[in-house]
Formats: sequence, structure tokens, C-alpha cells
Amino acid sequence: MKPGYQGRIAALGQAQKLSVQVNWGWAFLLLNLGLIVFLLNYATTTAYLWFFGLLFGFVLQRSRFCFAAAFRDIFLIGNTAITRALVIGLIVGTCGFLFLEILTPGTALLASMGKVKAVGIFTMAGALLFGFGMVIAGGCATGMLMRMGEGYLMQWVAMLGFLVGSSVGAYHLGWWMTAFGSRAQALFIPAIFGWPLAIALQLIVLGAIYLWALGHERGWKTTKASIVKLAQSPRSLVRSPANPHPGPEKQPKSLYQVFFKKPWPYVLGAILLATLNTALFSLWGSPWAITSGITYFSAWVSQGLGLSPESWYYFQNILLLEAREGKSLLADPTAMQFLHSPMVYHFMAIIAGSLLASLAAGEFRLRKWKSGRFVIAALVGGFLMGYGARLALGCNIGAFFSAIPSFSVHGWVFGIFTLLGAYVGGKVLLRFLVV
Repeated sequence: MKPGYQGRIAALGQAQKLSVQVNWGWAFLLLNLGLIVFLLNYATTTAYLWFFGLLFGFVLQRSRFCFAAAFRDIFLIGNTAITRALVIGLIVGTCGFLFLEILTPGTALLASMGKVKAVGIFTMAGALLFGFGMVIAGGCATGMLMRMGEGYLMQWVAMLGFLVGSSVGAYHLGWWMTAFGSRAQALFIPAIFGWPLAIALQLIVLGAIYLWALGHERGWKTTKASIVKLAQSPRSLVRSPANPHPGPEKQPKSLYQVFFKKPWPYVLGAILLATLNTALFSLWGSPWAITSGITYFSAWVSQGLGLSPESWYYFQNILLLEAREGKSLLADPTAMQFLHSPMVYHFMAIIAGSLLASLAAGEFRLRKWKSGRFVIAALVGGFLMGYGARLALGCNIGAFFSAIPSFSVHGWVFGIFTLLGAYVGGKVLLRFLVV
């Protein structure tokens, strides 16, 4: 058989595979639209959160936007492309949240409804653990959900660890609050400096971080040894943000290639995520959050195993501060219906949105882990993320991507200590996992 003929046969097989996945994608889209219509008649809030979850998951998968890479790659490969995109997303989110504040004069929207949480030692410890865990697990909370939708089995293992860590953290949070939370306060930056100075400071600091990241990348000198190590890394742990989809660059020939096949720029992903976050805030009355829903789901599983999560400190004391549905869950603490929380279905919808995008691009396939070490890393990393998120009262979304635009000191502290955790996690990654 001639080489050219073999190539045509292979290309035909790829086209057929793509066609099958696209057809499945259309069917899955129709299924989700039907579900949303059904939910609008019986559970409007859940319908909103499922719809936005699909959009978040779709944008995350198409742009390959990974918060873990934004923190990790600064130290690991000196690339700050996602870091700079993240800063732009925070600036857009800040402007969007300010716009909502202006539209609701006299309501103190951000101070009362934004992600303004108490900050203390528990925040720092939780962020350190979360940052370390997301690097060795191969993704943050959103990155884990996105890759679950793409078929990465290692991230399903990480989710198992995350569920266990969330349960332990919800139970053990009482010790941290007793030891370190008595004097913790929710610090709202405009309440400290006033609105004009607070806005100026936030935008100046974000701009300075962007310029620093740009200069850091330009001045980075990569050693030959680090290049060799990174070239041998598994895709689920380290992938160069400069070229997330290897292959020859081609001009898009159709709308399909532009929206579904060709990867979106990181900056576009960050802007869309921030815009969706603002829209969700305006419709639901609370910014984007993820891990509270995962914690509710882990509590439901714990109930099935004969445990009593309704007595855990998190559900007795912190739940009222986490989401609008908290009060209804606490109406009868002895009979909590954890699956009644719309947030449970929101994180599931992010997985579904990523799956939808993967099918539309013909990219879905089951991907196994490289070795048993990565299974252990995923379990441990997922556990540390789940436990750390409960200590810090949020993850890379609720405690960072939504908290900083809410002008919360808590968000800045979380970001700083997550960066430190990612630095240590990167060292462990190179030493024990990248071979």
C-alpha cells in the first residue's frame, strides 16, 4: 500500500471519529437544554446554576484556562501567559463587580453579597495546602472539573481525594476556628480606605503584577535539564501554556473551526470567565463559587455511609456565610437535605460543559495515568485541595477569582499563600513525579 494512500485512510478515520463525537455533542447539548427547560419550571435557581456551569465548563475547555498553571508555571517554566491572562480577568471582574455596585446604590452589594470572608491563620494554612495540592494533583478545582469532562481518569481520582478532604475539612474546621478564628474579621478594602483609594490601589496593584509577570517571563533563562524534564512530563501535569495544542498553525476556514476546534486565547478565556461571573452575580445575587457544592455532595455521601455531617462545624456555623441557600438547609439541622443545594449541580454542570466542548471539538477520549505514582499524587493532591478549601472558606474561584473583585482582603491573602504553596508543590513535582 502506498504511503499517500495510507495517509488518506488515516485522515478518513479521523474525520469519521470527529463526526461521531460532534453528533454525540449535539445530542448532549439537546439533553442539557431539555434539562434546563425542565428545571425552570421546578427549580429556577438550579436551572440558572446549571446553565452557567455549562458555560463556565465550555469556556474553560476551549481556552484551556488553568488557574494551577497560572500559579505554577511562574516557577516551573518561567512562562506567565496564563498568569497575565488571569490578571486581566481579575481587572475585568473588578470592573464588572463595580458596575453592579453602582447599579444598586445604597445596598452595599459587594460588602454584603460579595465574597468577603474572614481572614486569619486558617486562610493562610488552607491556601498553602490548596496551592500545594493543586500542583501535584495536576489542576485546581476548575482544572480538575474541566479535565474530568475531557476524560482524564487521573482527575476523577483527584475528585475522590477532594471529596474526602472536603468532608474532613468541614468536620475539622471547628478546631481551626477555636484556635485561630476568635479574632478573625472580614476585611472589606473600601471600608478601610474609602472607595476612590480602594479602586485605585486594586487596579494599580493588578497592573503592577501584570508588568512584573511580563518582565519575569522575558528575563527567564531555562536550563537544558529543565527542558528535558518538561519534555518528558505527562500532559495532565505539565503542559506549556505557550502552545497548549501542539501542531502546525492554520488559518480558520469556518465558524466551526473558530468556535469549536481552534483553541481560544487565554486572555479571551479569562475575560469570558470574568464576564460570566459578573452576569451570575447579577442574576443569582452571589458570585461564582464551586467547592461549597462539592462539600454538600461529600456530606450527602457521608450520610449514606452512616456519618452525621449535619453536626460538623462547617454546616453548623459557616454555611450561612457560604451561599444564599444556606438558611433553607439549616431550617432543620437534624434532617439536612444536602442534594437540595443548587451548588451541587453547578459543579456537575461544569464537568458537563467541558464534556460538551470536548465532543464538539472531537477531543474527548479516556486518558489513563502514567503510573501508580500519579494515582497517589492525585489522591493526596485532591485531599489537600478539599481540606484547604474548607479551611480557607473557598478555592481558586470563591476565595480568589470572586473574592478579589469583591475587594476582600481575604482574596489577596489566599492568592499570596496559594502562590507559596504552588512554589513548594512545583519543587515536589520536579523531584518525585517528573522523570
